[in-house]
Amino acid sequence: MEGCCARRFPRTLLDKPVELEFGGRMIRIEHAANNVSVGGLFVRRSDLPIGARVRIRIVGRRVFEAEGQIRDREPRGAGAGIRFTSLSRLEREALDDLIEDLTLRGLPTA
Repeated sequence: MEGCCARRFPRTLLDKPVELEFGGRMIRIEHAANNVSVGGLFVRRSDLPIGARVRIRIVGRRVFEAEGQIRDREPRGAGAGIRFTSLSRLEREALDDLIEDLTLRGLPTA
């Protein structure tokens, strides 16, 4: 795939709340258009500071927690892209389980 739509990892729609902790704040984002991949996630939240380091938490069959960094924001406040900065073996297993669960429930790719 080439051009503006090329992605390093395929994304799956995420219908679970995402909790982000950064700068002493905790925010919860609940939006059906969020999506996740093994490289990061996209959340419908336009006020996240680019470059900020965040702690991510998503509760599925297992709790997925990881460190990430806000990489970019969509124009007109559509949302923000967050890259996972490191994943331990256990964190990657929890992420794989989350993506598998979303896929098995029939959520489409994003």
